Amino acid sequence: GMVKVTCGSSACASCKTSAFCSTKDREFSAYNKTGGPLNAGDVVELYLPPGKTIFAGFIALLLPVLLFPLGYYLPTIFKLNVGEGIQILFGLGGIAVGFLIGRLFSKVKGREYIPEITRLLEEVSQADE
Repeated sequence: GMVKVTCGSSACASCKTSAFCSTKDREFSAYNKTGGPLNAGDVVELYLPPGKTIFAGFIALLLPVLLFPLGYYLPTIFKLNVGEGIQILFGLGGIAVGFLIGRLFSKVKGREYIPEITRLLEEVSQADE
């Protein structure tokens, strides 16, 4: 099943994506693929496939930016005679559509992008609790 996980700052030091991560000291869900029970305080290894991580980052961050020029030039494509201010508003609309697509993607495909716990690194003994 699913468990709640937090990344401490010591764990973030060895992570390759720590500079871009928004989960530092926050709680998120992960699949327990270890096959065994986990206790609060256990240190685990998380895995997210790099291809999926890059694609999710593209959808969340780059798609809205790439849709700005499309929205900006949309009035020109349809031969609408509007000023630059209106074109900028269309560009901002493109950004909004990009974020909306990212949100919908997260709702529909989000479960495929949940990190997996691959192994238990350090188990907290019951006496420590």
